[in-house]
Amino acid sequence: MNSLSSNDPSLATTYSNIGSVYDTKGEYDKALEYYEKALEITMKSLPPYHPSLAITYSNIGLVYNDKGEYEKALEYYEKALKIK
Repeated sequence: MNSLSSNDPSLATTYSNIGSVYDTKGEYDKALEYYEKALEITMKSLPPYHPSLAITYSNIGLVYNDKGEYEKALEYYEKALKIK
């Protein structure tokens, strides 16, 4: 059976999906952990202005917004906006 490399963009999508579930459950620190894993892979495997990178930045911003850390949320939303 073939396995994905540690930098495969599909793995980033899976981490992002897990992060989304934790965000929905209100487990924001766990959500950030998975979104940051997705971000790390996305930054290594895709071009710097790829739409997936913007989505990941937006997801991280959303979690910080949910946590009430608005300055941090704005920082990530602005990173996403620069890509879009």
